[in-house]
Amino acid sequence: MTNSLSKIMKFSTCLMIFLIGWSYSLDAQFRTNNTKTEDYFDEGGFGPHRFWFGGGIGLGFNGGNNNSQFQLAVSPMVGYKLTPKLSVGPRVELEYSHVRFATGPSTSDKYNIFNYGVGAFARFKAFNPIFIHAEYQLESRANPVGSGETVRRSRDNFFVGAGYSSGGGLIGYEISILWNLLEDGSVDLPLDYRIAFTYNF
Repeated sequence: MTNSLSKIMKFSTCLMIFLIGWSYSLDAQFRTNNTKTEDYFDEGGFGPHRFWFGGGIGLGFNGGNNNSQFQLAVSPMVGYKLTPKLSVGPRVELEYSHVRFATGPSTSDKYNIFNYGVGAFARFKAFNPIFIHAEYQLESRANPVGSGETVRRSRDNFFVGAGYSSGGGLIGYEISILWNLLEDGSVDLPLDYRIAFTYNF
C-alpha cells in the first residue's frame, strides 16, 4: 500500500466515522424530542422502509475498419438509510463484451470478455437534489493479449464525487460524476460518469 493510498484510506475512514457519529447524534436527539410509543414504530425506526435500490444498464455497439465491439453492463446497488440523509451499502458492476479485432484481410481475433467490480459506498444527501458519493471498489478486468487470449488483472478504485437525483417519489433516476483517486490517468481517464434508476431513495 502506497503512502498516498494510506492517506486516502485514513481520511475516508475518519470522514465516515464523523458522518455516522453525527447522524446517530441527530437521530438520538430526534427520538428524545419524540417520546410517544408510536413514534418509535414509524418511518424513523428500523425496518425494510430504510432500504433503497438502484442500478444502471448499459448497452453499446460500435465498429469500423473490420473491428467491432458489443457491450452489455449492469450495476445493481442496495442502500440502507442510517438517517434520512446518510446511507451505506454494496454496489456491483458486471460487464460482458464481445470484441473482434481484424488481424488480416479475412482473419480476426475474437474475445469474450467478462469484467466485474465489487464495492461498498457511502452517500450523503447534501441538499435536494444533490448528493455526495464515496465508494471503494475492487475491480477485475480481462485484457486482450492476442490470439483470442486474455490476461486478468485486479485493481483498487476509490471514487468520490457528487450527483443529481430526481427524487420526489418512489421511482427516480440519478446522474453522477465521480473521480477515481487511485487512477493516475496513464491507462483510463479518472472520471466515471453514471446514470441509474432508483427506488425509494
